[in-house]
Amino acid sequence: MTVYHLETLFPNELQSRIETMPVLVLPFGTIEWHSYHLPLGLDGIVAQGIGERIADGLDAVLAPVSYWAAGGVPYPYTLKMSAAVIEPLLVAVFEQFGEMGFKLIVAFTGHFGLEQTLILKRAALTVMQRSPVTILPITEYDFVSEVYKGDHAGIGETSLLWTLRPDLVKLDSVPPSEALDGVLSEDPRGKASAERGAELLALIGQRATETVSRMLSETPVQRARYIEALDIAVRVLSTTFVQRQTLPKASVPSVTTAAYLTYCQAMQRGDYDEAKAHIERKFANLSK
Repeated sequence: MTVYHLETLFPNELQSRIETMPVLVLPFGTIEWHSYHLPLGLDGIVAQGIGERIADGLDAVLAPVSYWAAGGVPYPYTLKMSAAVIEPLLVAVFEQFGEMGFKLIVAFTGHFGLEQTLILKRAALTVMQRSPVTILPITEYDFVSEVYKGDHAGIGETSLLWTLRPDLVKLDSVPPSEALDGVLSEDPRGKASAERGAELLALIGQRATETVSRMLSETPVQRARYIEALDIAVRVLSTTFVQRQTLPKASVPSVTTAAYLTYCQAMQRGDYDEAKAHIERKFANLSK
């Protein structure tokens, strides 16, 4: 299989790819503190690497990674762009690529804080409600949550980067007796590995490829059900975001509850009615 890098294609080559495989993979990252053992651009590097696997599995076009995203951790050397800046950009990008002729856009974000996840999925929903293009907005964990629920500079992110760019993983940068400041999950030392990253990378790529292949042949009715389920998920993410701004953190449930992760798994299988049932349960619990 082949990855077709958008920035190197000539017009006739791009037209040929759109006619043959009308899929575009769009990777997103950011510049953000990932403790002392990982580089600031980890999210984009990983998104680009996973995007290459997805594009390769489909013979699809791969766009250059974008490092402009919303939100960020409260640490130095972190870009914290607002949703008001980034969301309209996402909408414009999705619409214009749809107008070029792409039928399906995989919007893959390696930066998956709540604000970025919300605006990525909401921008996709906005465009699909007024355009024929189908958009699949996914995070690292959406399709593999039974083995990885996402982390920040922890075992998962460290392992993924280790298999992609081992030269950029420096687990010995801090003495073993000292904490890795900014790791928002389990300490990766002694548990992260290139082998673990390779397995995760392969699984994400495989499931994303299978999902896109199925979605390309879905009927308008199936697409409508997909949009309905995504709409409720956007409401869940939006409500959670608002609650985090107004309520004590301990009183706001995590996004990645069992109901939300089961919703993600059902979306990956294309069982949109089941996905809708799970995400409606998650929304009902938030509204209590």
